[in-house]
Amino acid sequence: MTRLGIQIGASTSPADLPHVVRRAEELGYGELWLAEDYFQLGGIASAAIALASTTTIPVGLGVVAGVVRHPAVTAMEFATLAGAYSGRFMAGLGHGSPPWMRQMGLAPPSPLRSLREVTAAIRMLLDGETITRSGEYFDFESVDLDHPPSGPAPVYYGVQGPASLRMSGELADGTLLGWFSSPGSVVWAKKRIAEGRERSARSGPHQVVALCLLSIETEDPDGASRQMAKWAAGMLAAMAGSPALESSPEGEELGTVVGAVGKEGLGEAIPLSLLRRFVATGSPEDCAATVTDLLKAGADRVVLVPNPAGYRSTPDMLQQMALASTLRPGAE
Repeated sequence: MTRLGIQIGASTSPADLPHVVRRAEELGYGELWLAEDYFQLGGIASAAIALASTTTIPVGLGVVAGVVRHPAVTAMEFATLAGAYSGRFMAGLGHGSPPWMRQMGLAPPSPLRSLREVTAAIRMLLDGETITRSGEYFDFESVDLDHPPSGPAPVYYGVQGPASLRMSGELADGTLLGWFSSPGSVVWAKKRIAEGRERSARSGPHQVVALCLLSIETEDPDGASRQMAKWAAGMLAAMAGSPALESSPEGEELGTVVGAVGKEGLGEAIPLSLLRRFVATGSPEDCAATVTDLLKAGADRVVLVPNPAGYRSTPDMLQQMALASTLRPGAE
């Protein structure tokens, strides 16, 4: 199985989704992920559409914020998809973006404690247990599922902070690393995940999946890369100095560039060689090299993101998907 997957952006029209996911399967991608970016496509509904519109490709939900639904409802939805499409559904949980959580009045006092509580409840319900208890965030009175899945229902965490990554190693079956994953951040994240697994004496596999923004071009690869740099500059600049980057060579270089030109100048000033440590952009060879570096750094799989936040139109996204499907990363 290929270690290269695709994520369909939440800006995609619901009417276009069946065609787009079928095309991803036709192109031979190894997996497909759907985001729940509030307030665009519903992640659970999108995963259901993707599973129903395809035949064999695994589909991941990457990710729902743990506090936006009662854990019993989330578990019910996960169990329904895992039961209907045995072995094809990968569930995803996270804290949710703080601005979105504040918009809904759902920002918990402790994101870590709330996600831990949500995960424990979902695990128990998926395992066929009955829950009666009052938690810090959610209450349960004789709650169980009529249809717990009979097969595996892996739960991934989509998190990025050190404490959250340790908890992912402790509680989850895999970790979905966010946009702008770099080789150094993959190495750093895997160490934090390993600390959590050691702390909980967890055994068995834990898959690390790196999301990687994509802008691939055959005619003017450097022009496409510079356009991506301008679009992504604000987000990249905000990451400079984060724990995931402070200990990596590319993170140090990014911090130096931001310090020299400021956040506003990063789009024009960032060297393309540095940009390609964070984004698969440029020629097919450039993009293949970025993916290869992520796999060599320890990512088990890489999921390309060709249309993040509506950066491109849906026709452009489909073209990007087709071009990138021919990539053959050296570590595969």
